[in-house]
Amino acid sequence: MKILIVSAATSFMRGGVPTETRDLVVGLDRLGHQIALACDVPLPGAEVARHFAIALPFSRASADQLRHAVEAFEPDFVHVLCVGARGLVAFLPVLASTRWALTVHSLPPAEQKLRFWHHREGLHYFTRAIRFLPNSLGWRWLFHRARIPRVIVHSRFVHDMVVRFGLPKERMTIVPLAFHAKSATENATWRSATSPVDSPRLVTVGGITHTKGQHDVIKALPLLRKRFPAVSYQIIGEIRDPVYVAWLERLARDLGVDGHVSITPDLPQDEKAQALAAADVYVQPSHEEGFCLAYAEAAAVVDRLVGADTGAIAAMSLDDPGARVVPTRSPEAIARAVIELLDSSLPEGHMATRVARLSERFSYDGYLRSHESLYRADR
Repeated sequence: MKILIVSAATSFMRGGVPTETRDLVVGLDRLGHQIALACDVPLPGAEVARHFAIALPFSRASADQLRHAVEAFEPDFVHVLCVGARGLVAFLPVLASTRWALTVHSLPPAEQKLRFWHHREGLHYFTRAIRFLPNSLGWRWLFHRARIPRVIVHSRFVHDMVVRFGLPKERMTIVPLAFHAKSATENATWRSATSPVDSPRLVTVGGITHTKGQHDVIKALPLLRKRFPAVSYQIIGEIRDPVYVAWLERLARDLGVDGHVSITPDLPQDEKAQALAAADVYVQPSHEEGFCLAYAEAAAVVDRLVGADTGAIAAMSLDDPGARVVPTRSPEAIARAVIELLDSSLPEGHMATRVARLSERFSYDGYLRSHESLYRADR
């Protein structure tokens, strides 16, 4: 098949969406499909795809560029992998003459930045909801009135969100992202299944912004210090909100734990791998996630995991004696889960069992074949 993938996240975004785009392009190419990628700049690692330039932000001019790509490539299927409501409205006249599907990673106001009221959780999210109300209404209109033939999501969390926005369940498919077992086990430095030392190291990886919830772990540190006085917490990730980073530093000082917190943005890949290998507990305190690849990557290396109940974190933690799922926005629950894990011994062969389990439940082949089946349906 000839498949045209459209994405707005190649030049400015790091993390999940570009990683997914690369995985999809490379995997479909290996399965023998011809792939083209319509985006602003070529995506590193996805050079096997023919590139068609589309200007950002998406607009009527971008729609003309998409029309050119469709006419030149003549795809059997168009997969819109990442686009906002305004861009999708501009693309609809072009997509109407094609077979196409849309991947939804999240919907506004979820995962949107607001650089105010970090110290007032409820007010922060209430203000954000008002700020992004036009975006939310745009998506609700699209799901109710536009003819979107198929929506792909990566977790039950986003599935339920899209249903609340008005899309019928029968037009949606959950396709979990892939757990890359081979690369994970090659890079893993697995720990012994005995309880760690009295100076546990906690690590979080993710964009540094309010919705990732790093402040919840900082708020948990005073509780953890009662049991582990020398506990430390390392935050790794891209700075998406400098105001939030400054507030995290003030919060740590105010709670008297500034000597226990280190913020290390934009670490090279090898240093990030070393930090994960040295971690006693990996904590994913996110308030909102579409899937959470960072948690999957950590699961291959860190034997003890604490994750907030969002995205696919609960699904990845199922049947795992070394994982605890906690409510979002709960420092107290994070502290309890960390203490419980550090007080427990894990079964022999725990990490090998986990990798095997995740490799089966979130296989790369299954991820690709699920997309392939959707592309071929109703031909």
